[in-house]
Amino acid sequence: REIGPLSRFISLNSWLFASINRKIGLDFPPTSLRSPKSDRLLGAILAGCLAAASGTTALAQDNLPNLGRSNSQLSEMDEKRIGRQFIRNARQSMDFVGDPELTQYITDLGNRLASGSDEPNKDFEFYLIRNNALNAFAVPGGHIAVNTGLVMATETESELASVLAHEVAHVTQHHLSRMLEQSQDQRLPMLGALAAAILLGGQAGGAALVAANANAIENQLEYSRGFEREADAIGIQTLSRVGYDPTEMPAFFERLQRWARVYDTGVPEFLRTHPVTTDRIADSRVRAEHYPSSGSPPQSDFYHVRAKMIAVFSDDPEATAAQFASNLESGEFQDQAAERHGYALALSRAGRYGAALQTLDRLIEKYPDSLRYQSARAYILMEAGEYERALAYFERVRRRWPDDLPLGLYYSSALIQTKRFADAKRILKEFLLKLNDDPRIYSLLARAEGEMGHSLVAHQNLAEYYYLRANLAEAYRQLKLAEKYIGDSDYARASVEARIKDIQREMEIYDEQPNRRN
Repeated sequence: REIGPLSRFISLNSWLFASINRKIGLDFPPTSLRSPKSDRLLGAILAGCLAAASGTTALAQDNLPNLGRSNSQLSEMDEKRIGRQFIRNARQSMDFVGDPELTQYITDLGNRLASGSDEPNKDFEFYLIRNNALNAFAVPGGHIAVNTGLVMATETESELASVLAHEVAHVTQHHLSRMLEQSQDQRLPMLGALAAAILLGGQAGGAALVAANANAIENQLEYSRGFEREADAIGIQTLSRVGYDPTEMPAFFERLQRWARVYDTGVPEFLRTHPVTTDRIADSRVRAEHYPSSGSPPQSDFYHVRAKMIAVFSDDPEATAAQFASNLESGEFQDQAAERHGYALALSRAGRYGAALQTLDRLIEKYPDSLRYQSARAYILMEAGEYERALAYFERVRRRWPDDLPLGLYYSSALIQTKRFADAKRILKEFLLKLNDDPRIYSLLARAEGEMGHSLVAHQNLAEYYYLRANLAEAYRQLKLAEKYIGDSDYARASVEARIKDIQREMEIYDEQPNRRN
């Protein structure tokens, strides 16, 4: 069939889907969820109320660094083009995490912070990159990525929120555009090298600057330090608006500095791409203390997500399971339930399914209302090859939480693995009625339709998957392939041709060329 092995379009990055990958090569494209704009607007209104209630907040804002206004040479459309191209290329070289629970957590946290930013109605996309380096970056157009290594290095949700708030500020203050403005007298290669250094950092960024003019580099680095201070100031303001402790930003940066001095692993990548000085830390600490401390929100979700990352991204599951066991025995943990959850996941990755299920069963007995534990139990049963028990358990859990997207995606994946394509299609179609902008739904639906022999619909769904991942050229190609399966249906022909025209119009806007390969 022209549709070919649809599974090769798919790449799962999470442990929960490792067995599915091994058995059917299922695709689970990694991207984040978008929350409704109404949620952001409500968050902005609440943030405004918080700011109005505090005179010290106004005082701190009056003292924001004055870096001048931007007459950016990059338009909003230019920024969108840069962002789309960068993320599209990044997917080819970076390991984007696709686990629904992890990506939903980072998206929900990011959107909460975005609601308190200077542009609360702006569309942001938040990504997790599987990489042990302690780093995060922001790309024009509202794309923000954070490495799993940095998440695992944070000790509280406020610390992680401080990093995301800082990156949100880079976007809302248009720092890349403003930095390029200062280089308008430099040669175009210098601008390209500078942009690469800003976005990539580390070795890639350093290599990009090797051939550039030394004096220009020094000038731009000085200016970038100013941007870092501005991102600190705006980020601290955002943290306070949405209920996080703003003093955790300078505290985390200071801990990264100490880490770099104590360990032989070198300077954390975040400090290379976000230069931190003692003066800058002191300045951000003084600024943060001007804002009211509203404490920190509940930490349980954060501790569970961090424990899961440690368990599922470990290169040595046995050693990781042993470390979890040691922590539980010695009391070296911040959340006992999260530690036990991580222990169960590590045991499963080590192939010790019985012990993993026993550990989860004890958690479920103590916390019978936890969807997280019951979802993990179903997938451990899948990992153990107990498919009928797993599917029955999934169905029971779904009856209680029918609207939970991560659970629905986990279950649909399990159904596809066991060749129950019609059942998977039914569940995915239900979600499309409520949420039509998540590419993972379209990817799984394409897999199910393709396996059922519905090549036309499979290609249409793959086109929507690529469209939502900002790959217009591949979306166009999938629609052209879909044309081969239209047959005598006038409705199908009109539908495909109309969508092709829509894609072509967007390609003209973004200056993208069609991908016509067969």
